[in-house]
Amino acid sequence: MANQEVEELVVHLEKSMEITTMERGIKLVGTALTHKVLNKWGVRNILRATWKEMGEFEVKWAHGNTFIITVQDERSAERILSQVPWAVMKQNFSIKRWPPELAIEEIPMELVPFWVQIRGVPLCLCTETNVRRLAKEIGELMEIEDPAKARGFLRVRVIINTKNPLAKGCWIPRESNTDSWIEFRYERLQDFCYKCGRIGHANNECAFEIG
Repeated sequence: MANQEVEELVVHLEKSMEITTMERGIKLVGTALTHKVLNKWGVRNILRATWKEMGEFEVKWAHGNTFIITVQDERSAERILSQVPWAVMKQNFSIKRWPPELAIEEIPMELVPFWVQIRGVPLCLCTETNVRRLAKEIGELMEIEDPAKARGFLRVRVIINTKNPLAKGCWIPRESNTDSWIEFRYERLQDFCYKCGRIGHANNECAFEIG
């Protein structure tokens, strides 16, 4: 029996525009980006307390650190998504829409939008072209805050693959034949390893050896 060829089972399913077996509403998926398994009841309670002004919503545990979030209107969904990543138990919490054509496991939860401050750029180099060049070194550019805004730093929103190390900065050449360090500072960043540059575990859990 073990030597017999086993055929792969293929089942063709019908697509429906109505989800009759799930609650009505807009479906989001949230995941804590950590190797630790968090207390699911604790995560739900934190989200409910944090989003109490977001209108009516429901949070249900799916598996591991992943949760299904159902909101009743587009405005609430946009408010939640616009502030990703959220902080839950000192971890980065990624949230995305759940497209009806995808299984929950197929949603790329590791791709997270971050607002990033770009610090150390001389005023004469603060142009949109230069901002785009710098943002490219961080991730996929989504939005640029007006470079003319007098903040003392540039600010961009980029999509970052959190499975990879975060870019800490870069060097730029100056006319004085010296290089200047440009720092990338990530807003709302929670658990982060300073040894390997990755999100999701503390420094003492990192097997990376420096040098």
